[in-house]
Amino acid sequence: MDTKNASKATGNLENVLGLLRMALQLEQEGKQFFAEAATNVTGKAARQTFEFLAAEEDKHIQRIQDFYRSLEQSGGRDIPEFEESDAEARLAGFDNRMAELRDEIRPTLSDVDAYRIALRFENGAEEFYALQVTESADARIQRFYIWLINEESMHARVLNSCIQFAEDPAAWFQKRR
Repeated sequence: MDTKNASKATGNLENVLGLLRMALQLEQEGKQFFAEAATNVTGKAARQTFEFLAAEEDKHIQRIQDFYRSLEQSGGRDIPEFEESDAEARLAGFDNRMAELRDEIRPTLSDVDAYRIALRFENGAEEFYALQVTESADARIQRFYIWLINEESMHARVLNSCIQFAEDPAAWFQKRR
């Protein structure tokens, strides 16, 4: 590889690593928000929802760190492969746990407000990752961002489900049938 191409590859790697650092910061801020929300909301369902989402962010943080480390250590030559997101199964499990708490759940307006704020956060993360998919030339890096999009999309659906449950529990249960 000539010096011009080597310099271009290094610059591209630095760009990718910079974007991954931004993604990592985004996930860390999400974890902090969800952890704080879990201690500040009044309803049991809201607390469990935010605890679930904070734990989810931990998984994303670890994934991004591993992906980053692999790229950095290999100089961008080794881009890890990974399994598909199991977000759908985790969403179904979450909804099932919500249904089991039927008689214990009494969401408050502040819980719903917290859900809506969290939803805006998740939608923003999803938009950031979607932009990275369109701007990345490497299909393996695109797949990584698509994995993150699927995860954030699942979180948004969890939050939408919680909002729907809080606003109209009867309709929420009817839709599950």
